[in-house]
Amino acid sequence: MNQPDHANRGHAEFSPSQLKYLAGCAGYHGRSGTNAAAEMGTRIHEAIEIRDPSNLQSEEEVSIYEEICSDQDEYLKNYKENRRLTEEQAEIALDVELNGTKTWGTCDYLCIFDHCDAVLIDYKTGISKIDRPAENYQAKAYTLGLFQKYPEVLSVQFVFFIPQRNEILSDTFYRGDMDELVEELSAVILKAEKVRPKWNDSGTPNLEDLSPTPNCRFCKYEDKCPALGGIVVEVAKKINPQLPDVDLENIDDPEVIEQLWTIQKMVTNWAERFKKRAIGLAKDGMEFPSLQLKVMGGSRSVTDPNKFLELAKSYGMTDEEIMAEVSFPLGKISTAVGSKAERGEKKKLTMQFTEDCEAAGIVEKSAPRYTLS
Repeated sequence: MNQPDHANRGHAEFSPSQLKYLAGCAGYHGRSGTNAAAEMGTRIHEAIEIRDPSNLQSEEEVSIYEEICSDQDEYLKNYKENRRLTEEQAEIALDVELNGTKTWGTCDYLCIFDHCDAVLIDYKTGISKIDRPAENYQAKAYTLGLFQKYPEVLSVQFVFFIPQRNEILSDTFYRGDMDELVEELSAVILKAEKVRPKWNDSGTPNLEDLSPTPNCRFCKYEDKCPALGGIVVEVAKKINPQLPDVDLENIDDPEVIEQLWTIQKMVTNWAERFKKRAIGLAKDGMEFPSLQLKVMGGSRSVTDPNKFLELAKSYGMTDEEIMAEVSFPLGKISTAVGSKAERGEKKKLTMQFTEDCEAAGIVEKSAPRYTLS
């Protein structure tokens, strides 16, 4: 059986999966590239399509795959026992015709019963909170596309399977909902078609067209968005109400840049303190609506260099090979050299050792770092 390739298939410029973000802010543009979670999701989707987990890469992936397959089979069992199945299709492409615009996308699974009732299924393999179908722009777009593709279908039961949250979310749409869906989705995309292109050529959309949301962290223009700058200024003024107003429409002015520099220092310090507090509460057992505590791999360092060298050699490493892989902390070693001098001569010896290392051509300098104060 051929392995499907979901990663390389195309996407609409304003695809159903983006519509939630675009409804929040018409200037939103997702970052390009991929990540481990997205790649895992792609592998699981491909495996479900052909019911073959052999390409999955971990027990976690296999577990998610098995749970979705089991949930889907159980969910559809009652439909199939009591109704006549007239069409069943995995990975169904759906065009969505709107008022003056359009979009398209691929939904994960479709069943049509007795020609008039459909079940449309989408898999969510991550841990993020998903809006239920009645409030979900992606579900609405796929549902509208299905009604348009199959004029005989009168109702659509839309279902999200979300195994990592132990959730199955479903809502029913009816053909009479089509006009409302067209109006709602058209408004989102038409506004985005006007606003988002203004980022091109280093431009910026008008401030009133941008609306900060929690999804800004996924936007490729996060670091230059003036609307986010407004939030930063507002937070800083909560810390210090005496701060002057900042003209975010004129951020090339030296005075404005200096004001924003002061504000970013305040907000950065506050954000770091809050981050530590939130993590501490999570470690103490506090549960949040959608956030989950993740354990990151800590750095490791050698505490006994002599034993480390002996062990490395026991694995066949030579002194030359070990030295070639070692990065020496010049500052610490220079200080240790200086500590051997008599009082009053320590700093001089430290500097002399450092200069001798540089003169010997064995030290590489990195680019200088800068700050403002």
